[in-house]
Amino acid sequence: MCRVLDIRHCSIIVFTLFALISCGGKKGELRIKGEITGLNNAELTIYSRDGVITGIDTLHVRQGKIDWRCPYDRERGSLTIVYPTYSTLTVFGSSGDVIVIDGDAKQLGATKVSGNEDNEAYTRLRVSLSNAATAESRDSLRRSFMAQNPESPVTRFLQLEELARQKPSALRNGEALPDFSLVTRAGDTITTDSLKGKYALLAFWANWRGGTSTMNIRIRRLRRQAKARLECISYNMDVNMSILSYIERTDTITWHSYGDRMAFQSDLVLRLGIRDVPYYVLADTASRIIASGPDWQKDIEPGLEEIISPSAKDGNTDE
Repeated sequence: MCRVLDIRHCSIIVFTLFALISCGGKKGELRIKGEITGLNNAELTIYSRDGVITGIDTLHVRQGKIDWRCPYDRERGSLTIVYPTYSTLTVFGSSGDVIVIDGDAKQLGATKVSGNEDNEAYTRLRVSLSNAATAESRDSLRRSFMAQNPESPVTRFLQLEELARQKPSALRNGEALPDFSLVTRAGDTITTDSLKGKYALLAFWANWRGGTSTMNIRIRRLRRQAKARLECISYNMDVNMSILSYIERTDTITWHSYGDRMAFQSDLVLRLGIRDVPYYVLADTASRIIASGPDWQKDIEPGLEEIISPSAKDGNTDE
C-alpha cells in the first residue's frame, strides 16, 4: 500500500513539475508566443530601442501562430513588433518571461498582451487610450499612468515616445553635422569634410516602415530641381542587405546609398539621436543643419528655398 501511495505521490510531483516547466520560461531567454487570427503566414519585423536585441529580427507567423525566442539576461526591456500594415505593438519582458499575444488581423490595435504585469498594464492603458475622445484626454491618461507607475518600463517607453516627438539637440537648426565617414555601397567615401561647400540631404529610412517609394520620388525630384551643389545620401536602417539591393534596383537609386545593418545602433544614428524612420536631415554648405524631421512637406520643404531654382518653383521642370 505504501509503495502504491509513493508511486502516486511521485506521479503527482512529476506532473506538477512538467506543468510548471511548460507554462514558464527559461532563464536567460525571452519568448513571445500566441496567435493572430486572420494572419496566416507573415514575416513581422521586431526590434528593440533599449538593447533586448541588436538590430532587427524577424518574427515568423505560421498559420496564425507565433513562437519567437531570443537570448536575454537583463531585468527588463521592451520590443516593438511591426505589422505588415506598418502599425506597431510594443511588448515588455524580463529574462525567463513568456509573453503571450492574442490578436486579430482585423483589429490589430486591440491585440491583448499578457505574461507579466507590465504587458497587462499596458494593454489596459491602450484600451483606455483607444476609447478616449480627445488628444487632451489621451495625454491625461498617459500622464496619470506615468505618475502612478514611475518605475514601470511602460512609463519609460511612454517617456521615450514623448522624446521621439521632440527634436534632439544634435538636430536643432544651426548645429553642425557630427564628423562621420561612410563608405557607400558603390565604394565611395563620404565624410563631413567632403560635404563642405555643398548642400547635403541625409534620408534615414527602413523598408519595414513604409513610404520608401514616395521618399525616393521626392529625392529624385529635388536633385532635378536643385540649382546648388547638392549631395543626397540614402541611409538605410534595415539589417537585410538583400532588401536594400532590391530597393536600389526597383526605385533606381542613383545617389549615394549606405547601410551597415546596425539599424538604430548605427553610429551616426546614435550621435544624431534619431529614434524613428523615415527621418530627413538637410545641411547647408557649411555642414550646419537647416532643416530636419520626419515629415518632408512640413519639416524639409521650407528649408529648400536656397536649393531649388526659381524655374523649378514655378513648375518649369520635368517630373
